[in-house]
Amino acid sequence: MVVRPLIAAAVLAALLPATASADPEYLAAIEPAARAVAEEFRIPASVAAAQSALESGWGKSEMAKVDHNYFGFKCNEAGHGPIATGCRDHPTTECTPDCHPAVASFRVYDSKEASFRDYGRLITTSKHYEGALPLAADPDAFITEVAKKYATDPSYAEKVIKLMREHDLYAFDKPKP
Repeated sequence: MVVRPLIAAAVLAALLPATASADPEYLAAIEPAARAVAEEFRIPASVAAAQSALESGWGKSEMAKVDHNYFGFKCNEAGHGPIATGCRDHPTTECTPDCHPAVASFRVYDSKEASFRDYGRLITTSKHYEGALPLAADPDAFITEVAKKYATDPSYAEKVIKLMREHDLYAFDKPKP
């Protein structure tokens, strides 16, 4: 089962443009979680940070604030997985290929860190993303491969890369000074 993000990135970008909504406080708050994902799962911290910013509207979405879901992960017929604590319905937009409103069941977490950890677990255990894992040393190539199955928005990888470049999120991939 492919896990899709909360809101199609095209819709979210229209609501919260990446350059206008950049929040240095958000980046400072999620940096430890993104670095922890990199350490535990060998996923670029820059990618985790940029995807979380895009998917959660810089932490301003209801799903991020209330349910600590920073990646828009849905529940599926098997449930919420081993890290989430439950599921809650939220309105969303799906692009298949035309975008349309929908309601879906999304994972609920007890913390931001749990959401990031589930992201790392999902990316490293799903066969959908196995082609990205050998590309972890190149964040742009990594997200380009992940985006093929992660999002319904055909411009998703470019949006994540733009966030990484504009906000120097590649610095998250380097040891802290």
